[in-house]
Amino acid sequence: MEKQVQARTAARVVEKSISFIKSQGALVALLLMVIVASIAFDSFFTFLNLTNILRQVSMIGLVSIGMTFVILSGGIDLSVGSIAALSAVVAANFSDRMVLLPVILPVLIGGAVGLANGFIITKIKIQPFIATLAMMLGVRGVAFIIAKGETVRSQRLSESFTSIARGSLLGLPNFAVIFIVCVVAAIIVLRYTSFGRRVYAIGGNEEAARMMGLDVDKEKLIVYTLCGLLSGFAGMLLASRLGSGQPYAAEDWNMTAIAAVVIGGTLLTGGFGKVIGTVYGVLILGLIANAINQEGTVPYWYANLITAILLLIVIMIQSRLYQQKSQKI
Repeated sequence: MEKQVQARTAARVVEKSISFIKSQGALVALLLMVIVASIAFDSFFTFLNLTNILRQVSMIGLVSIGMTFVILSGGIDLSVGSIAALSAVVAANFSDRMVLLPVILPVLIGGAVGLANGFIITKIKIQPFIATLAMMLGVRGVAFIIAKGETVRSQRLSESFTSIARGSLLGLPNFAVIFIVCVVAAIIVLRYTSFGRRVYAIGGNEEAARMMGLDVDKEKLIVYTLCGLLSGFAGMLLASRLGSGQPYAAEDWNMTAIAAVVIGGTLLTGGFGKVIGTVYGVLILGLIANAINQEGTVPYWYANLITAILLLIVIMIQSRLYQQKSQKI
């Protein structure tokens, strides 16, 4: 009798462990990577290196937060990298002026492009992939036109503007603090507000959301505008960090942001996922790049290969779980 009880207890533990791994796969993968990297590299688990990782991932992290909202609503945004590049060019052009102008103007431009994306998708009824692909090309072209095909460097950078990238708060880089604040705000919005619930509802079943009386077009406009705002914010931070605006910058940010969101457990079909999962995904990508740099002998482009393999594995697992849920329904 006692052995049967022990067997049942062990089975429940195994079942709960498997369930936890399925639901928190990104966190488990992140923790395993931290353990392995800490053993492999002496300088990995140091405050300096960990804060450096946070600084490195903060900009793509902001873009990924915006992408999380878009994908949760059942959409996609391929223009985020171009928005960041245009915002960086604009910020660099005005970086010798009062600090508010190079900070606010790029963010507003990003929001305007995001709003245009939402308008094209909801009012003109163009598929998100096509609409944002066209916007990606168009906005990148505008960035090159403004920059005249060259890197934009200000003759006299405002110290207040450059301090955004170089400063720190409570021992953490400003970039990391900004990223953490935005993550907390996004979690609160998605989990505790009616807007967050509407985003999940639209992504889960758009037609059902319309039948419930939700203004789907309005919510999508907000989602794409938010994504544009965060992309513009990230572009401004990029200009502050580099001290210049490069029209060819952030070319792979759209794919990297999508990868981080999916690795974090958000379904590409929408309706399921969490911002904290995206954070795990962003950190995983950052750890891969950092570990390759620590190793020293492996070319940096191997990070793309590792990311691709990890992404395929996650998508296959998501597909399997989705099929299981469909069969149960």
